[in-house]
Amino acid sequence: MANSGKRLLLIENSICSDEVRVALSVNNRVVEFEQEFKEKRQLRGNIYIAHVKRVEPSLQAVFIEYGKNKQGFLSFSEISPDYFNISEKEKEAFFESYSSGDCTEEGNGASANTSSDSTTSRSVNESGNGFVREVSLYRRYKLQDVISVNQKILVQLTKEERGNKGASFTTYITLVGRYCVFMPNSMSRGGVSRRIEDINVRKQLKDILNSIELPKRSGLIVRTVGSGKSKKEIEQDYNYLSSLWQNIQENVSSVNVPSLIYNEADLIMKSIRDFCSNDVEVVISGKEAFETVRQYARNVLKGSKLRYRLYRGFVPIFTYYGIEDQISELYSNRVKLPSGGSLIITLTEAFVSIDVNSGKMTGEDSIEETAYRTNMEAAPEISRQVNLRGLSGLIVVDFIDMLKYQYCRAVESAIRQAFKDDKARVQFSYINDFGLMVFSRQRIKPNIQEINTTECLHCKGIGKVKSNEVIVASILRDLQYVAIRNRNRSFDLVAHGSIIAHIFNNKRDTVSTIEREFNIKLNVSADSNLSIDAFILKRGDDVNLNDCKPLQNSGYKIETSNNERADNSGGLQSNFWLTKWLSRLLSSNS
Repeated sequence: MANSGKRLLLIENSICSDEVRVALSVNNRVVEFEQEFKEKRQLRGNIYIAHVKRVEPSLQAVFIEYGKNKQGFLSFSEISPDYFNISEKEKEAFFESYSSGDCTEEGNGASANTSSDSTTSRSVNESGNGFVREVSLYRRYKLQDVISVNQKILVQLTKEERGNKGASFTTYITLVGRYCVFMPNSMSRGGVSRRIEDINVRKQLKDILNSIELPKRSGLIVRTVGSGKSKKEIEQDYNYLSSLWQNIQENVSSVNVPSLIYNEADLIMKSIRDFCSNDVEVVISGKEAFETVRQYARNVLKGSKLRYRLYRGFVPIFTYYGIEDQISELYSNRVKLPSGGSLIITLTEAFVSIDVNSGKMTGEDSIEETAYRTNMEAAPEISRQVNLRGLSGLIVVDFIDMLKYQYCRAVESAIRQAFKDDKARVQFSYINDFGLMVFSRQRIKPNIQEINTTECLHCKGIGKVKSNEVIVASILRDLQYVAIRNRNRSFDLVAHGSIIAHIFNNKRDTVSTIEREFNIKLNVSADSNLSIDAFILKRGDDVNLNDCKPLQNSGYKIETSNNERADNSGGLQSNFWLTKWLSRLLSSNS
């Protein structure tokens, strides 16, 4: 229903669900999507005052106490020399030798261009020769000699806890503004984002940076969104970040250790900061969110031409603008392409696989042309889905096989172009002889399925469950196993309703055969509360639903009393074998 051709930033603050959702729509198509629950706010970018709890020379890292249940992980290479227990003379000598080298070239484009979710990825220390010189520094000292237990240290969270892994930290602080990234304890002066390719614009921004007086051992990077901005706008952004850093330093001495010093901007402020420009209109649902945007625009974005308004409709804002259906598609593993093809996205623990299918795509002169057109159509959609879903790590794309060399190179170029504006760092390979293209992507936000879905009670995250035939066959094997050792008894079987129905409809004769052969009786009952691949098989009326075991761990436990054991040794079982022996003897004589 929205007008086409507009760039809209939609902010939905739901009071009932305590959830904030933000979507950037370009021509009615979602290109960015973020969400945050008030109870589970992202901690990345937060700054803590912590103390060293444990030094591990074998890991070349220390574990820090920062106020949470789990200890944080701090690598030796992420510890600034400012915290080394060495003389000030040695520190000054090192910093002088470092600054005299050629290490103040342009800043790392990825760090300068990312949002606050990825601002702490070692800043510009990885760029140029600085990283080599930094490595030599950490080879010069031993961790246990320069860092001590209970040492107070200021850290910034770079990776949040995942499963059993604790959070990761760095001491190289980065503060992200709208146009700049300020690094107060960097060993490089920063530079201009490498994604700004225009030579004249780069020269202009470098002149602006050179005119700004930075504190000693600090750096400033102009982000991609700072392209074309005036000196006044960039200086205003830097002054805001500089005052923010001064406030953080003043609070360090007055708070207890460990504690939180600086809380990274929430989702609403980050989206305004990172996504908004003069051609973007902000539509906000919820008075609380609207007031947050208005205060942020007044206090931080002074003089900016931010256009924002309150949405007053009765229809939910995401539904009104046609965004809700596009977000729902992010939970499906199949993505349809406009011309009839599709993408199959499969997540595993180690990597993500994306399969390109031609589907119903027709109309080309040959198979080669159909494959080429499908792959070219899939390239921008792959970039979009990877960004929206927050996919990271190793990603393998299985393109439709193409024989022509120029077609393969064209698809590779299309993929690189599609990821050109991606905020994460991406490294590409070439399409190999099997039609596979591998690339790695930096993790800048959690996977949408990781934070919004839970493991299936039936498949346990596998995505498949055993068929009724396989499950029933396992039940009958168990029944035969216990019947051989417990003849002349009755058994109770409790299983899912569909499994019981399959036994009655297809395995009734098999069950009757087992009952006659071993002189047993089987009583069955259905319980739809059980998992489809779990069952209970016990003797007599002694059925306990709490003893339900998965099929793969079912076991063969038959509970018997002392009286039953005595009866089993001398009663029915003896008569059964006597009768069997007599029948064989009579048949042989006859």
